[in-house]
Amino acid sequence: MMILLTQKTYAEVHEQTTMNTNERILFIRSLPGYPGSRSNLYEVYMEPYFFVIGMKAVVEMKALGKDGSPIEGPRGSLTLEQQVDGVKINGTITGLSPGIHGFHVHEKGDLREGCDSAGPHFNPYMVNHGAPNDPLRHVGDLGNIEVGPDGVAQINGMDHYLSLVGVRGAIGRALVIHAKPDDFGRGGTEESIKTGSAGARLACGIIGFS
Repeated sequence: MMILLTQKTYAEVHEQTTMNTNERILFIRSLPGYPGSRSNLYEVYMEPYFFVIGMKAVVEMKALGKDGSPIEGPRGSLTLEQQVDGVKINGTITGLSPGIHGFHVHEKGDLREGCDSAGPHFNPYMVNHGAPNDPLRHVGDLGNIEVGPDGVAQINGMDHYLSLVGVRGAIGRALVIHAKPDDFGRGGTEESIKTGSAGARLACGIIGFS
């Protein structure tokens, strides 16, 4: 099971040319405004696209020591697939403690010193941490995953803010699973608005093209 909540922000518009049979497809992304911060934004994607629908990436998740070498702990494999309206994420992670765990894309694909060297959450717009369906949040804020009594998390969700390439591109960055639940920045502390107070980094992996 996965808790991966976000609002759908893509619309697909077909423009039919009357003089010939050519059909143009425009992908329009709507980013909602936020009072006192920004107005509504609309990004219109036209050919040539910087992403390819169906493009895939894979992540091999594992626990790492401070020297970057694998250690006993959670592990699994995830697939990320570019869709018109975001990135679909699915896969299985084993070896986690039952309950809720924070799940984020981090800035750097640098695991030489373990998961800690992956840097902060991927946050190209320099805003506060939030929930996946918040109007303002880190691009890397994917929410939480739920782990069953058997220590297994079945991840199957969609994030409409993330992309595989471009300004919000995940390729070359790291996915990280944390020890605690993500409080979505509602914890009332400085750490909460930076990380969701999700705690230690249990497993991680670099996002790469499949």
